[in-house]
Amino acid sequence: MDHSARKNYFIIHSKGLTDKANELAARLRAEGHEVYVPGVQTKQDTDELTICSANRDAMSRADEVRVVWDGTSHGVIFDLGMAFAMNKPIRLEYVIPKSMRGLLERLSES
Repeated sequence: MDHSARKNYFIIHSKGLTDKANELAARLRAEGHEVYVPGVQTKQDTDELTICSANRDAMSRADEVRVVWDGTSHGVIFDLGMAFAMNKPIRLEYVIPKSMRGLLERLSES
């Protein structure tokens, strides 16, 4: 892989979809990219502020954010807000219908 094309991805995901996030991460890593999966890589046995701060720091290093969401996780909504505020490109991977799908699809097109 051309290292100039190498990207750093942050995968926002619902806890119940960690397997789907890990599958995406494996695919991106196989393409030679760096990937951060917060449900796996962020220490989860601490308080919410510490978790959100660690996710923010990891996301700040990302070139792009990918989203895997079941439509129920408030943490995903919070992380989407951070990604939006950081002007990160947001790409939809999986979101159940009748959620924020329309917004995420529009963001994915821009």
